[in-house]
Amino acid sequence: MNARYHRREFQKRLTLLLGGASLGTFPGCSPGEESSPGSGAPGHGVLSVTRGEPDLTVPADVPEGKSWRYGLIFPFQVAPRMAAAFVNIRIRNGVMAPARSGDDYEVGNDVVLFDDLSRPPSAPAVPVSRNHEQANPNSDPPNQPAIMVKYPMRGGFVPLGAKNPDGSPHPHAGTGFGIDTGLARHPGDPKSEHGGGMYEDAEHYQIMEVFQFGYDGSQFRVTGEERVLPAELVSGWNISNGGLTNAIPDGEDLLVGMHASRVAGTGEPVPGGSGVLRWQRTNGAWRPVSYVPVTGTDGSTEPSLIRDTNGDLLFSARGKGGTRPHAIRVWRSRDGGETWEKIIHVVGVISSCPITLNQAADGTPYIASNMYLVPLDPIPKRFRIPADDEGRVRGGGWTRQKLYLWPLNDDRTSLEAPILGRHCKAEFGPAPSGSMWRVDHPSSATVQLADGNWHNVMGYRIHDDVESHELPSPPQTGAYLEEVISAGEPIPTWSF
Repeated sequence: MNARYHRREFQKRLTLLLGGASLGTFPGCSPGEESSPGSGAPGHGVLSVTRGEPDLTVPADVPEGKSWRYGLIFPFQVAPRMAAAFVNIRIRNGVMAPARSGDDYEVGNDVVLFDDLSRPPSAPAVPVSRNHEQANPNSDPPNQPAIMVKYPMRGGFVPLGAKNPDGSPHPHAGTGFGIDTGLARHPGDPKSEHGGGMYEDAEHYQIMEVFQFGYDGSQFRVTGEERVLPAELVSGWNISNGGLTNAIPDGEDLLVGMHASRVAGTGEPVPGGSGVLRWQRTNGAWRPVSYVPVTGTDGSTEPSLIRDTNGDLLFSARGKGGTRPHAIRVWRSRDGGETWEKIIHVVGVISSCPITLNQAADGTPYIASNMYLVPLDPIPKRFRIPADDEGRVRGGGWTRQKLYLWPLNDDRTSLEAPILGRHCKAEFGPAPSGSMWRVDHPSSATVQLADGNWHNVMGYRIHDDVESHELPSPPQTGAYLEEVISAGEPIPTWSF
């Protein structure tokens, strides 16, 4: 890990010495491709992103003969000088072999603590959720066996020792919540860990798991757990999927982006979109209390939310349909999240992939996603899928080999030039499977670490796009925690 430490420190110190000047080509950039700053005014703005080795690869409780790998990772603060992250686990053996691993067959979620980016988390992970078996009440005939597959967790936490703006102790310090989704799938071959397909249409069945958390300065604990239906979280809404960044504080409440649709008694599908779910702590437990839609019923999902330096709320989400999957869109609220207006809409920029709105340590908002690219390499046969009746092949817009950051300009009306965050092929060479690398699901939080300083920590995953039981995961597969370096003075997320 020493090489990783020196690389991070070298890049950070060089950035500071140059005072925001162009950093030139760093490891991972293609020839002629720069990791250049995108700040609009001197003294602030995103400068660069560190590029280290995976911080988490294999969970400690992998059953014998199975292959699990850590993937999506969402950081948050738990105490002064201590951070944590929700980290998702995916099955890596028997996944649709020999086809793509995009089936998203997950295992569950852990929480890991960390206080230093120069080394991987050393404390044992805290298991939070794992897949379980139960009857599917919606199957035909009813109550057929199902595996409830647990998808990534997001949530919120008020750090131990947190104070209100007036200096008084925060009443909910040391507590938080997490929420994940469980989807019913057919059991499949009992000899294989990888089950069958999803129960679909009228047989579809979904639960939401809500966890209560506590941290006392030495131990992170799960203090409560309940399973509810999506329509049971907030009256009038089906809260069916979560965002890709964790909650932000709003007074004594927490706000997190979620996907939802209106509850309807007709049984017909109801269009959904993304918005903001407010959580409050009463009677010793965090509960969702209200939902405000932001994107309308356009199908947008995987939202993210930040508070700008002037107090405005900014929101983004992954689009669906038409040109939305390839667009960067940002909404703003100037009244505490009651009403929203779209302020940025740039089409044809990103791949069909996750997109998040984040905030550097100095307060600069930035988008993180994968740029729309047409592969310059031969496309493996398994990807040459005709896109229409004329046999036209999909030639681009789906690759995730490069991760980029787009800072927002000073008046939040447009995007600055993109900054290359990671280029897998340039760093690692061709993917072992002959397909392509993926670096995706970026999610950041500004946290205070053991050195007493505030760092914008970005989590993401990297893996070979095709990993099956016939192809072991390469050493690069895993969850990553990197630092987004900015030019200005850090703005603390919490008061201690």
